[in-house]
Amino acid sequence: MHFLKSILSVFSSVILLGGVQASESVDSLYRQLSDVERVQQLLWADYSQSQSPIYERDFAGIYFDKPLQTAVTRANQLIAVQLDDRLNPLLNELHNLPDLYTLASLSRSDLLSTYFHYLKSVSQDRGIDFLVLPPMPDTLNRSALVLRQMQAHDPAFFLAREQLAFEPVRKRKEMAQLLQENLFWVMSTEEQSEVQRKLSRYAERLLDETPVEVRVKRMLRLRHEPRTLKPARPLPNQLGMAMSRASVVPLQREHGVLPLEVDTVCFLTNEPYGATANMLRKYAYVITEYVGINHAKAPIVLDNNAFVPEGLSTEGRQLIFIGEISHAKDLLSQLDAALLYSLESDIYNYLIPQQLFGATEATGKLPYDFPELAGFSNEPVAGKLKLGYAHPEMSGLDKEARDKIEAIVGEAIQTGSTPGAQLAIAVDGSIVLDEAYGFLTYDSLLPVDRSTLYDLASVTKVSATLLAVMKLYEQGKIHLDSSLSHYLPAYQESNKSDITIRALLAHNAGLRPYVPFWQKALSADRLEAFYYETEADLLSDKRSYGIRPTPVLIDSLKNWIVQSRLLNYDSVPHYSYSDIGFMVLHQVVEAVSGESMESFLTKHFYQPLGLTRLAFNPLEKGFDLFEIAPTEYDYYFRDELVWGVVHDRNAAVFGGVAGHAGLFANAHELLVVLQTLLQGGSYAEQQLLSPTTIDYFNRRFFPDNRRALGWDKKDDRLGNASRLATEQSFGHTGFTGTMVWADPAYNLIFVFLSNRIHPNADNYQLITRDIRTRIQDVVYEALLAKWMN
Repeated sequence: MHFLKSILSVFSSVILLGGVQASESVDSLYRQLSDVERVQQLLWADYSQSQSPIYERDFAGIYFDKPLQTAVTRANQLIAVQLDDRLNPLLNELHNLPDLYTLASLSRSDLLSTYFHYLKSVSQDRGIDFLVLPPMPDTLNRSALVLRQMQAHDPAFFLAREQLAFEPVRKRKEMAQLLQENLFWVMSTEEQSEVQRKLSRYAERLLDETPVEVRVKRMLRLRHEPRTLKPARPLPNQLGMAMSRASVVPLQREHGVLPLEVDTVCFLTNEPYGATANMLRKYAYVITEYVGINHAKAPIVLDNNAFVPEGLSTEGRQLIFIGEISHAKDLLSQLDAALLYSLESDIYNYLIPQQLFGATEATGKLPYDFPELAGFSNEPVAGKLKLGYAHPEMSGLDKEARDKIEAIVGEAIQTGSTPGAQLAIAVDGSIVLDEAYGFLTYDSLLPVDRSTLYDLASVTKVSATLLAVMKLYEQGKIHLDSSLSHYLPAYQESNKSDITIRALLAHNAGLRPYVPFWQKALSADRLEAFYYETEADLLSDKRSYGIRPTPVLIDSLKNWIVQSRLLNYDSVPHYSYSDIGFMVLHQVVEAVSGESMESFLTKHFYQPLGLTRLAFNPLEKGFDLFEIAPTEYDYYFRDELVWGVVHDRNAAVFGGVAGHAGLFANAHELLVVLQTLLQGGSYAEQQLLSPTTIDYFNRRFFPDNRRALGWDKKDDRLGNASRLATEQSFGHTGFTGTMVWADPAYNLIFVFLSNRIHPNADNYQLITRDIRTRIQDVVYEALLAKWMN
């Protein structure tokens, strides 16, 4: 037995004592090695996959000439794996890894660097010490560039094949040259005995002619670092998603073909109800039958297995291919544009429709020379920064998580916490869940639909009034530290004259939580005559629909607010949630803007965002009664079921439009509003607010007050949001059973709408059972689990 073999076991324990001692041990070990043993540290034994490796301890490492199926156990020898274009060292353990051409399509160096780090880390966890890159292409294309970047990332781990010697040698000078010009010498099984014989003759002279000490010591250190095989870690979801999205290659013959801006597309495919087709239907009406395609004038989209049938009418129509590069070759002459990828993956079924319709950008580059594409431009196609759609699994909401959500919502319905609900969730700019549950009422006659409108109650504060205030602040028309009387002269002699806009927004103005101004509008249990819309309404006491307060009543309401008492406090007001503050802000918005708040919001937000199912007084906007979830039976004011008009009585006497309540919407529309805020005020190529404004209003400004400006913030003691929500998150809840919450750290939006107060507002089970926050917890847990894997 060689001396090296006898002391390796001792060295393995010594190496654990620390960095300095380990270095000294390596030096000591090197001095005790024979010349032959020193040279052997630069020799690798070559074993193909068809052979069972013979762990010949005389050589430093084992070279596998193709990717492994699974990890192998090393016996104080280094493992080197030759990669092919798949760039996957462990075929049965690591899945969904990008291949060389996918990486070559990426123009983002940060993604490449992050991925190289992952690939090195997971390989080392599975006992691999070196990855040998595929041979460098003859031409300098993007694939060659990626291999160079990979090697530059960590030259000691990612080795160029050209750095290894595979040639059999016969003479000493050839051996010396080989060791001098290459990092390692890889020997076939047949050569090993002959090489050993020659080393015994030439080792001393080889060391004299070739400086190898530094390299040999490094091999000794690597061979005896303590290492335990760890489980294979899958590619992190966030990284995989980002690389897949960035690898899609856009091609256009003429600028402007992509993204599509149409409401109908024709789709030539063998899978008319497959994942891609169903995702396209999220964005447009999709025609898949040949007759319909032939008669339509809409753009034609083709996928991997489709072809253009003879006789199909294509004149004046755009043809767009979506699929693998290799499948596009026979169609190139007919195409106007394409979105291409290199490696088949289910993820593209969801990403490509996003990019086709501009929900996200397409920036990939052609990975290799493709002369047939000379007539196409490969310029990036910018996304329009609007919500797209993705499968829940892509964000971590797997079946287990979705089942938990279903169970919690089911509990709410079965226990009478609410007759029905909507839940919508967006992650990374894509809607991953948009569901409707239960019925409008407990008689189970009308099911909730995703289009159903809900009374948002206090969510109106942040989806209406706050937006208007932020816009006016940005325009320099509202100053947060100016007093209320500066904007509303009626308050100059009141107890509220010095209250600032900032204090109103943060509920830190000393205002009473709620004053039933609606009671003042009653006389002998009915509205006074001039509060009825018609004489017939007066006679029938019809007050539920079309309540139109006269100017006299509006002036009275405003005056009652001016005269309302404040809370008792010492010198400085404390935090106290109040509807009155946002009633006042409603007046400020209209005084400063010179128009109604509803008109201002429509012009600056709702219309630019394309929100068609968000409105005050929805019955007056053409919505049918059965499109709206009813709230409670109002025995005190209207003496009937409140349905289609605002539940809040103060908002009702204001005509259904108030700063604190009155807005109706479905969950999808609120996703759009919050996504705009998460995107720094930008949506669908429109800048509606500045990022600095949004960030500023998401800050706390008062001690012992969890509220930001308008926004509610997480309070773990109160439990108003998921325990996993971050401090950056913001949102609001509504009395009717509504909740919106956004978390920039997760790029997450959560919207829950319900009519828990039907038919009785004293039903607080939705709150006591923590239905909303428990669903939030499931969402956060699913995201965390996916990101950590």
